[in-house]
This record gives sequence, structure tokens and C-alpha cells, in this order.
Amino acid sequence: MIPSTEQAGPPGAETFGELAATLLEASLTGFILFRPVYDAQGQALIDLAYEYLNPAAQHMLRLPERPPETLLTLFPAVGEQEGVLAFYGDAFLSGQRGARQFNYQHDGLDGYFHVVAQRQGERLVVSFTDTNDQPRTAVEAALRESQAREQAARAASEHQKEEFQRLVEQAPIAIAWLRGAAHVIEFANDRMAQLWGRPLAQLVGRPHFEALPDLANQGFEEVFDSVFQTGQPYYLQEQAVLIQQNGGPYQGYFNITYQPVRDEKGRITGISASAVEVTDQVLARYQTEAKERQTNFLNEELQGANEEIIANNTELKRAQRQLRQLNEELEGRVAERTRELRLARLDTERQRWRLEQLVQQAPLAICVFDGPDWVYQLVNPQYQRMFYGRELLGKRLVVALPEVADQPLMDILHRVYDTGEPFTSKEVLVPLARTAQGPVEDIYFDLTYQARRNENSQIDGFVTYALDVTEQVVARQQKEALHAQMLAAAQRQVQVRQELYQVLEQTPAAVAILRGPAHRYAYANAAFQQFYPGRALVGHQAGEMLVAPDTQRYLAIMEDVYRTGEAFYGYETPQLLAVEEGFSPELHYFNFTISPYLESGQVTGLCVFGYEVTELVRAKQQREVQQKLTQTVFEQSPTAIFVLRGPTYVLEIVNPLMEQMLGRPRALLLGRPYFEAVPELADQGFPEFLRQVWDTGEALVMQEQPGRLAYHQPHETGYFSFVYQPLRDEPQGPVTGIACVTVEVTGQVKARQQVQLLNEELAATNQVLTATNEELNATNTQLTRTNVDLDNFIYTASHDLRQPISNIEGLLALLQEVLPAAHRDEVVAPVLSRMHDSVERFKRTIANLTEVSKLQLEFAQPAVPIRLATIIEDVRQDLLPQLTEAGARLEVAVDDCLPRVFSEKNLRSIIYNLLSNALKYRHPARRAHIRVSCAAEAGYLLLRVADNGLGVDEWQQARLFQLFQRLHTHVEGSGLGLYMVKKIIENAGGTIQVESQLNVGTTFMLHFPA
Repeated sequence: MIPSTEQAGPPGAETFGELAATLLEASLTGFILFRPVYDAQGQALIDLAYEYLNPAAQHMLRLPERPPETLLTLFPAVGEQEGVLAFYGDAFLSGQRGARQFNYQHDGLDGYFHVVAQRQGERLVVSFTDTNDQPRTAVEAALRESQAREQAARAASEHQKEEFQRLVEQAPIAIAWLRGAAHVIEFANDRMAQLWGRPLAQLVGRPHFEALPDLANQGFEEVFDSVFQTGQPYYLQEQAVLIQQNGGPYQGYFNITYQPVRDEKGRITGISASAVEVTDQVLARYQTEAKERQTNFLNEELQGANEEIIANNTELKRAQRQLRQLNEELEGRVAERTRELRLARLDTERQRWRLEQLVQQAPLAICVFDGPDWVYQLVNPQYQRMFYGRELLGKRLVVALPEVADQPLMDILHRVYDTGEPFTSKEVLVPLARTAQGPVEDIYFDLTYQARRNENSQIDGFVTYALDVTEQVVARQQKEALHAQMLAAAQRQVQVRQELYQVLEQTPAAVAILRGPAHRYAYANAAFQQFYPGRALVGHQAGEMLVAPDTQRYLAIMEDVYRTGEAFYGYETPQLLAVEEGFSPELHYFNFTISPYLESGQVTGLCVFGYEVTELVRAKQQREVQQKLTQTVFEQSPTAIFVLRGPTYVLEIVNPLMEQMLGRPRALLLGRPYFEAVPELADQGFPEFLRQVWDTGEALVMQEQPGRLAYHQPHETGYFSFVYQPLRDEPQGPVTGIACVTVEVTGQVKARQQVQLLNEELAATNQVLTATNEELNATNTQLTRTNVDLDNFIYTASHDLRQPISNIEGLLALLQEVLPAAHRDEVVAPVLSRMHDSVERFKRTIANLTEVSKLQLEFAQPAVPIRLATIIEDVRQDLLPQLTEAGARLEVAVDDCLPRVFSEKNLRSIIYNLLSNALKYRHPARRAHIRVSCAAEAGYLLLRVADNGLGVDEWQQARLFQLFQRLHTHVEGSGLGLYMVKKIIENAGGTIQVESQLNVGTTFMLHFPA
């Protein structure tokens, strides 16, 4: 089961979790839940542990639900070889959704996978599919067969290469490969490193004469250049070479072969060098030749001495008497010569013995055949070791080695013995048995046969010098066979490539192959070529064919794939193309893959595989626009709408009004069966309505259908008018869904019910109203008389109080005049001043009472058409002194307002009060600015009077229009002006509002009825 991560949630959350588990269990798509595995420091993500695989993933990967092993343990190739682990790591660390497609043919898997990875908390969720269970297209099958053949050929080639590498490394001869015209050392076996006297690490990758400067100026430069340029092999026999070994110079002799190395196209790419050290053999031969020269010299001396003795004896016989006297002297000379001859013979024997020792110790195989029957007279140990256990000495060649009797070798030996001409050849094939009972083997020798002559210059035998080079020959043959196999594999690849090209020509997908870092087209099938009409692609660079501004973007992608070897996948990618010659480029869309083209494991080009999806993208864009339009219509619809899908009526669309009507958020509605999401409707007849529409395919219209939802109170019922409309995917197809448009009419139904009830009550009430109207008329008459009495009272009170106040004011003035200055002390003077102030305030109160009494009379002022601009200008003239004194700026913008029917006197009073207040309560720190403007607004004339004065707090604004309220006491005022303005406006059917901010300013907004 899925590892639980649920917490306590709203009702239905457990059901959703069960649904999610069921979906994962039933899904054909594989899902994996990974947990990251970090390094010892807890920093770097190095692996992923499995926490859960759904059945589809278990089937595709052949794994259990919770494998104990990690990802890299089970699938090592997902690391550096395929880069899948890096892809998962990037998706986890970035938190961004990642998608990738790749072909995985490792660790027992063989499939093309589509993978999406997304981090969820501290886990990584991976969704994937493969194509193993799906029929493959001809192109994919051909590609996979090609890949299989290529992999098999590559594996065989790698195996052969490893075998050859092993043979070369273990070869007893020195071998090296030099690459390019600079003769860079690419490979050398241990034997060659020993000859060079340096470790391989100091040599590989460096030019030959830079790594081995002591070999320069010995003629090898010309040899290397000749082989590399002409392709002709070069052989050096017993070449003297001076080289540094063991810290000092070393003079050695070598048999060296230089051969050209060619690629699959026959081009020379380097030189192979093989060498056998023959220093010991050469030195031994030099010593033998020196001894032979010395022996011949002594023999010649002895022969001369004998001839001289014979001549002397003849002369003695003729002149015996003359020589008798010299006899003693002559005998002494003869004795001396005899002694010297004996010593010379002893020295010759000693030299012969030394020569035999050299032959016995020589590293080459040497033997001497005596007489015309070719009897083994001398066999050194090296020669005997080649035929272990076979007795050779004293036997004829055909007896000791009978297998050679019928071989071409016998003709060669006869020619040497008969003519005395030496024979030297390399890699001569001689089938021989190395042991007496052993099988006959193909053995290769570097052979030299040299005739031997006696003292009479007659041939009496011959000497054989042999070097067993079987291993070298076999190694070379294997190398040549491997080269032939590699050439055959390359030819097969060419054939496969041609077959692939034939297949690609017939595929509707666009395919192209680009070579080299310049991305030059090497192949493009017809489907690819049609996107570039009139232009030949092959031979041209990709950048020449792209249309700006796509050029840099696509070249950057190609460079990245060529550099990293990682494929790029484009999905519905836009590109500008002129698909018809002579037409301007148009925007097209493609799904494509740019993958590295590998040869011998190296990226040599790019392979582009794609197909056009322009129509699909445009259709999808149109669908998205249509869906957005439909969604907008649904969202903004004044009616409640939902859409149900399937026979279980799963909610697919719910607009805001329907969400509000059902009393649940859309998150708890969408994706759930209707009667599961709204269970209270299941037993109110609605399932039968939906079933009727589903079965008949006909729309159902219901008016004022009662229904109770979860938010209704007990015994409360809602009423709804709705239409159930069947939905079909095809015009004549079966019903696949139902759309519902609903209007709640609960208010109308209840209103109608109330109207019916009220009509009944109204009939009874009318009788009561008739009597009540009569009482109201009498009451109105009484109120009218009361208002008149109140007006009379106010007028009388204000008139009667004026005279006493005037008397008090006169008496105070008289008192101040007659009171001596001596009595005006600091006590009396302030009292008189306060009495005078009280009288002034009382006079103002009487004046205000008079104004209030007059206000009732002003309501009946006649209304006439007036222009605001005219009234404002009159008031401005009245307030001009105050405006000038304050330095205030008055801005008037009412020219666009039409004339209004209103009391001219009342309107003037309103304007005057507002402008004078703006001047009174201006801010002392800035110049006063008053702006009067107007606008038409919803059947009203809106008049705005704004200033930048002192302003008031929000809590003071509620008291602003009250009678006798003053919020600023530093200037004179009665608190009556704004009260009067409000009364005038409201009595005319208008309103007044205020917006104010302390120390910022105040705006009055007056709405006059139209």
C-alpha cells in the first residue's frame, strides 16, 4: 500500500485518500515514490531509496512494491552512463517539475521511457510509461534492430580489441603505436617501455621525439615521415640505436618494423612500430667474425712459414756446404718456428672453444649441419628448447625432424648447400612438432642459412640462425583479422546506415544527420527537406538554414548536445519556416529530439528526429481559447451552472454561483459524484430527474422545484428553477454528461406567498386605515397650529430679550465711563471684561435663534433655474477681502454643469458657508487652496468643495453637522453654518457627505436632485 502521509482534514479527506490509492493501484502508468540518500556529510544527493512502487511500476521494472535496494544498486547504468540519477537529483533539488524521454537498454531492461519527476516534501514522485507493451512503428523497430546490431558489433569489437590489447601487452617483442604527423605516442607495451628506459606515464600522449629526445638525429625522423607519407612499410635489421637506459647511454641493436596504420577509409592515421632486440646476437656474431679473421690470419701465416721451410730445405740441399756453417742457427730458427706454430694451434683451439661457448650462450637458435646428409653437428640450447625432448645431435635433419621432408624448406636448404648463396627471410612458416609425440604446429621463424666451407673452400655444411617469431606473427595476424573484422563491421554499419536511410526516406517523420562541430548536414530525408523548399541541405551548416531569431537558440541547443552528449527533447517547440518557396516565414510547431551521433564512442555529429505538430498545437490553442471563453462564460454567468460526466454524475465544472448555491467550496465538489458531494439531495427526487435525462436524451425543465440543502434551517425549504441539458461527444452519439443551469427562486416564491397573505391582511387593514386617515388629518391640523405657535414664541422671545440685553450693555458702558481709574484694579477690570463678553455671546445667541426661526421660512423659497458659476462668482466677490488677506487660491471648475432648478438664496447660503469655513480653518503653514467642481452622477448633481486646511479627525466628523458644534475654537463661530447647510440640502431631497484628514484637508460632497 501507499505510505500514509495524511493528517486530520475536512470530511471526505479519507475518501479522497482511498480514491488516490485505488487510482494508483489501477493506473497503467508507473508511479515510484523515492526517498533521497545523501553522502556522509548529509550534503550531496548520491542515490535514491524506494519507498513505494504501484503495480504498473512493479510490472515494468520487475520489482516488488518496496525493494530494499537503492536505485543505483538495482540499475547502475542510471548514473553517469545514462544521466537519469542526475535528472532525478535536479528535479528534487530545484523543486520544479521535470520531464525526460530516454531509451534504457541496461540491467535487464529494454524500453523507451517517458518520465516526469516532481518533488513532494522530502520525497520525489516519479511517473513513467514505456513502450514495451505497445506495437512499435516500422521506424522504431528498424532503429532498435539497428541499435541491437550496432551494440553487438560494438561488443564484439570491444572484446576483440581487449583480446588484441592483451596480446600486444603480453607480447615478447616491443610494440608501440604513433598517431598523426607529429608521431604522438598513443600506446606502447611494457617491453617497449623497457627498451625506451622510461615509464609509460611519461611517454603516452606526447610526440615521439619530444618524449624521447635521445632518439632524435639518428635517422628515425626520416623513416617515420616516409612511412606516414608514402604508406610503405620500413624494415631495419640489426639497427644500431643509442638510447638512455638505467641512467646512462646504451648502444643496442634491434630488428625494427614500421608499418602504416589506416582508418576504415584507408587513410593513414599513424604508424605501428615493433622491435626485437638482437644486441647479444650481433655482438656474438661480431666476436665470431673477429675470431674467424684472426684464425684465418694465423693459418695464412703458418702456410707461408711451411712454404718458406720447403724453399729453405731445397736451398740447403743445393748449398749444403754453404749452409752447414749456419746449421745451428737454422735449427734454432726451426725450433722457434715449431714452438710458435704449436702455440698458434693452441690459440686456435682456444678461440674455437670460445666460439662454441658464444654459440651455446647466444639468445638466437643456432645449429650447424654437417655433410651432404645434413647431420646435426652443433645445436645450441636455444635451438634445442624449440624441440623439447627431441634428440637432434648426430642425426640427419629428415630423421630428427621427419615432418620437414616434404616441405618447401628442403628446396631452400638444397639451394644454400648447392650454391653457397645465403638465405635470409622473415616470418617463414615451418610446420613442426615441438615434442616427439606432439602435434605439428605452424611455427614462424626469422631464418638465416649460411653455407660452411672447408679449408679448400668446398661447402661441407651450413649454419642455421633462427628466431621463433610465432607469437609476433600470430599477434599480427590477429591484429589484421581484427582490423578486417572492424573493417567488415564498419562496412556493415555503412550498409545498415544505407538501409536505415532507405527506411527513413519512407517515414513521415523528419530526420536529419549533421556532422562535425559545424553541424553540417550529411543527410536529410524527404520529410525534413520539405521544410526548406528550393534549398539543398546536404553540405550546408545548420545555421545557414535557420531563420532569425531562431538561429542562436537552436545553435546553442546543438552545441550543448554535441558538447555534453546528452539528448535534447523539444515538445511543441515554435520555429519560423518558409515551407513554400518565395513565401515569408511562418510560425510552425514541432516535437523533436536532437541526440548525439556516436562513432567509436565519440560524438561526431547530431541526429535530429521530429515531426510537425502545428495543426495539433493550433487546434489545442483554439480549444484552450474556447475552454477559457467557456470557463469565463461559466464563471461570469448570472446563473448557477454545473456539468456532470459519466453515469455516476461526476462534477466536472462548477461555477461560483453554483458553488454558493450548493453551499460547498469547489475543492470538495470537483471530481466527485454529484450525490456523494451533495448527499442531502439524493432522496429529494433529483436522481430520478437525472436518470430520466440520461435515459431519454431529452432536456428537462423544472420550475420552482423545492429542495433542501445542508445550509437550510430545519423546516426551511428552497425553491429552484433549472434545466437539465444532455451532453454528447458526437451529435448522434450517446449521452456522456449533463449540464445544469439553475436559478434560485426562493425569494420570489416566498414573496408571492407573502403577497397572497398580505392581500388578505390588506383588505382588513384598509378599513383600519380609513379611520386612521381621518385621525391623521386632525393631527396634522393640530401640528400646523403648534408650529405657528413655536415660531411666534421664538420670534417673541428673541424680540423681548433684545431690549433687556441692550439695557445691560448700556449700563456696563456707563459704568466703565464713570468708574474712577483708581477703582479699576486688577479685580474689577477683569470682571467687567467678562460681563461684556457674556453680553456679546447672549446677543449672538438671540441672533442665531432668529436665524433658526427664519430657516423654516426659507424652505418655501421659490426654485428657479440658476447657474452655479454665477452664484460662485457672486460669493467670491463678497469674500474677496478675506481671500486677498489669506493669499488663498480659489479654483472653480463648474463650466460643464448644466443649469439647475434650486432656491437661489439657499444655494448662495450653502456656497458662502462652505467657502468662508475653508478660509477660516485654513492651515497656517501653507497657502490655502480651495477647489469647487461638479459632475453628473446617477441622477444627481455632485458638487465638491475641497480645501487643504486643518481638517478634522474621523471621530469629530460625526459632530460636524450638529447644531452649535464648534471643532476649532481659535476663530470666531457659532456652530450654526454647517447645520443650516445640511438642513437646506436634506429639505431639498439631497445629501451632504464629508471626507477629512487632520492636517491634510477637507472635501464636502453635496448631491442635488436632478
